[in-house]
Amino acid sequence: MFRVLSISIVLIGIGFNMNAQVWKTPTIEGYGRIMEFEDVAIKPDSTKEYKVLFHITSDKEREGVNASLWKMARLINLLEDSGVPKRNIHLVGVISGAATPITLSEESYFKKLHKSNPNLDLMKKLTDYKVIIHLCGQAAAKNDVDPKTDLNPYTKLTLSALIDIPTYQMQGYVVMF
Repeated sequence: MFRVLSISIVLIGIGFNMNAQVWKTPTIEGYGRIMEFEDVAIKPDSTKEYKVLFHITSDKEREGVNASLWKMARLINLLEDSGVPKRNIHLVGVISGAATPITLSEESYFKKLHKSNPNLDLMKKLTDYKVIIHLCGQAAAKNDVDPKTDLNPYTKLTLSALIDIPTYQMQGYVVMF
């Protein structure tokens, strides 16, 4: 009896602790969940422009989508939730390497990987937010991606990530890898 009571108390305590933490996705709904904290060392400055380029090279996933795309959603959620206006948030995703398949249309993704592209909904939400998504042309060529027939509507072909990254840096973007 004591053992059952102890386990019940522990489980109730865990339940209360989990309910105290409220994860949310305030801007990019369903992706990049965030936790609010009041007393933190650094908070976003709502008067600054946040110009961030993500070099997306991994096929690693988080919550069923590309981890770097997920982080882009999280950054938008964090910034907006902290009071940074949309007009001050400028994100670019430059995709190459192992991440190249996320740029495929549903049909092309299915042909190559025999499953649906789980990233399309998130990519639509990001581009609706005015995030720019580029595919490195060199990565497209290496991965036999035909930019005229294989790309999803949220991705634009660029010459090379090697050109995009310094070009955006010269425009004041900070690179996140």
